[in-house]
Amino acid sequence: MKLRWLVGVLISCVLALGQGEAPVLPKGIIPVPVEPGIIVTLKADKATYAPGDSLKLTFTLSRDAHVYLYNLAADGRVKLLVPNRFLQDPRFPAGNHTLPTKGWVLRVTEPEGVEYLQLMATERPLSFYEAKAFETEAFLLFADPAGFATRLQAMLAGSWGTAWTRFRVHQPQATLAVNTSPSGAAVWVGGRYVGASPVSTVVTPGRVRVRVEKEGHETRSLDLTVGDGEEVTLAVTLSRARPALWPPVAPPSWTVDGELPALGVGLAVGLTSLSFAADLWIEGLGCGVSVWPAPLLPDPDEPGPGGWFAWGPEVEGYLAGWLPIGRAGVVLLLGVSAQEMAWIPAWTPAAALLPMVDVEPETATEVRLTWGVGLGASGDGWRAYLAWHSRRHVVLGFVLIP
Repeated sequence: MKLRWLVGVLISCVLALGQGEAPVLPKGIIPVPVEPGIIVTLKADKATYAPGDSLKLTFTLSRDAHVYLYNLAADGRVKLLVPNRFLQDPRFPAGNHTLPTKGWVLRVTEPEGVEYLQLMATERPLSFYEAKAFETEAFLLFADPAGFATRLQAMLAGSWGTAWTRFRVHQPQATLAVNTSPSGAAVWVGGRYVGASPVSTVVTPGRVRVRVEKEGHETRSLDLTVGDGEEVTLAVTLSRARPALWPPVAPPSWTVDGELPALGVGLAVGLTSLSFAADLWIEGLGCGVSVWPAPLLPDPDEPGPGGWFAWGPEVEGYLAGWLPIGRAGVVLLLGVSAQEMAWIPAWTPAAALLPMVDVEPETATEVRLTWGVGLGASGDGWRAYLAWHSRRHVVLGFVLIP
């Protein structure tokens, strides 16, 4: 497959870039037209990213073109970012554009180092793109760079252009060592217990709060600012705790006259939605929380029409009321639920990819008003009801009232 020659050469390119603080992408590995038929620019929104940061790119085209984007990672791996499962037709009109497009997210991953992005814009689709290959391989590697330049030049007949950019992957961190006099004090950094002094820990650069405690000594809290890559040593002297001037006073014993309202705890189960709810009741009023898992995502091995899909569990907070009618009663439910949704465009299995820079769907939180009504019965120390809920459908609830 012609595409394999391309990635093989790109891998060789990455290995050649491994030396020097500011490597430059070698010319000749990716051919540069003498007179570009398509003028291309490519720019990342930042020069340095921490692992997990989202990546945004802007590029320009002087005319309509097919766009191909590759990621050359610091560890020598190469992956195809465009086209991908969420962007199967990479043809763009002339003008300014942003990647990722609606419906997916690019997220930078480890390892740390310098990574390169190469964008090629062509007048017509390149013959090395064979969608059938993506049914068996997440991405395509090229192992035979011999004769690559001649073959690629043949594929790039007509108008084309290319651009590249680079960025640094770096996780900012600093080292903080804490010594105390006397030693053996408990040390918290940023609210996290890190051990007994002397102790050393890795911290996120910026403002850091350190708290030191030792029995029989005054507690010390200090704020300091550390920079990326710094190794800071903090020496803390603890003073003996002062004796108390007044003996501790025992808290008063309180008594309450009269009867407290009856408290109850309840559990509700969705008979058709696999939902679970727990609530607290005071007489005939209650409040609670319910959770039910999201349905299964569509099978990526089957064609799909795309759209918004549930990406996480649905969580609901609600108020409940019980209106007794003798031993029977009516239960009313009113609440609000929230659920994370993901936009997944229409896809075919032939275009599924797993690029080096993670591709994630675009997400949004959907908030819904919920309600429910049902009938029940009560007895000595218990209450049961069967209700219809706008989201959980048929719900069976049971409340214990001591």
